[in-house]
Amino acid sequence: MSLKLLGLGLFCGSVIVGGYTASIPSASAQCVMADISIQYNINGSRRPADQTNNVSQESNGSCRGNTAVSTSVQGNVGGRGQVIQRRESRQRLEGNNNGGGGHTVKVPVSVQVDVYNAADNFRR
Repeated sequence: MSLKLLGLGLFCGSVIVGGYTASIPSASAQCVMADISIQYNINGSRRPADQTNNVSQESNGSCRGNTAVSTSVQGNVGGRGQVIQRRESRQRLEGNNNGGGGHTVKVPVSVQVDVYNAADNFRR
């Protein structure tokens, strides 16, 4: 008796899980573009850091088997003056229009950190 219940339970569980995963839309991509940027400032200036990160990611046509990855870190530790951090990034993938490829997934990630450190005002 318990084996029948176990079998029924496993069958019901697989139907529920199978139905759940089938209801999640899938994503497909043939190419990926990723741009990861970190800008950080830790100093004694009460004026906020002026941080900009301008990213352009372009792709044309269908794409297959290409990857473009850019990474950048700009940092400042110490001092009392205002900090200015600027970044420009351009990525471009050229596909073809003959078919056989897919979409390009674009992933821009920008992390900007500005921390006031009062201890910097007491250093000589």
